[in-house]
Amino acid sequence: MPIVLDPSLPESLFPLAWLVGSWNGDGAAQLPDEDGELIGRRIEQKLVTSANEDGTLAWVMSTDLLDAPAPLPPTSAFVDPEKVPEQDPGTGERSLLVREKGFWRVGDPLPGQDLEAARAAKPGDPAGVVSYGVELVIARDDGEEIWAGEVRGPRIQLGLRTSPTARAADGSIAATRMFGLVGGRLMWLWERATDPAAPNELSPYLSVELDRG
Repeated sequence: MPIVLDPSLPESLFPLAWLVGSWNGDGAAQLPDEDGELIGRRIEQKLVTSANEDGTLAWVMSTDLLDAPAPLPPTSAFVDPEKVPEQDPGTGERSLLVREKGFWRVGDPLPGQDLEAARAAKPGDPAGVVSYGVELVIARDDGEEIWAGEVRGPRIQLGLRTSPTARAADGSIAATRMFGLVGGRLMWLWERATDPAAPNELSPYLSVELDRG
């Protein structure tokens, strides 16, 4: 599905044009149960991104936890469909899991790319795809986080750079976020460390599939 570029979008946000809009969908969160075992739980998420006057992209995300079994893959990144035990259907009760508000900021093209060839490439030619540095700055009740990484076409990879609850030796919690536009759907995965003694060993935390609207 082609990416439609809004002509009113600031040029600084062209690399994130595919992310702009309102999104809704569901997925799974991996959370500890009463015994401390990590289990998949169903979530629903609402996400809105819109251009700010300063050339950044506003990010507002709200994720609710549902008392219901986690969906099966591909929505859930950590449920084996061949090993799914019979589950209680749950009550459907909803509670807030996480809410975020912040902004995206696109940087310069990353080094080592042939920008002249990219400018000369025809539409649809992979040579025309350029990688840019990108940051996601998030404010939550417990403080601010800064994620940094790369956007290349309809894909983003981020690593957590700062956090108010840092545990890792470099002053940050080991965590990553990966976003992709697949068949018009926004899919993203948030992985993080669950063991303070092993901050670089990541496991899925949220896995979500979202549709526009």
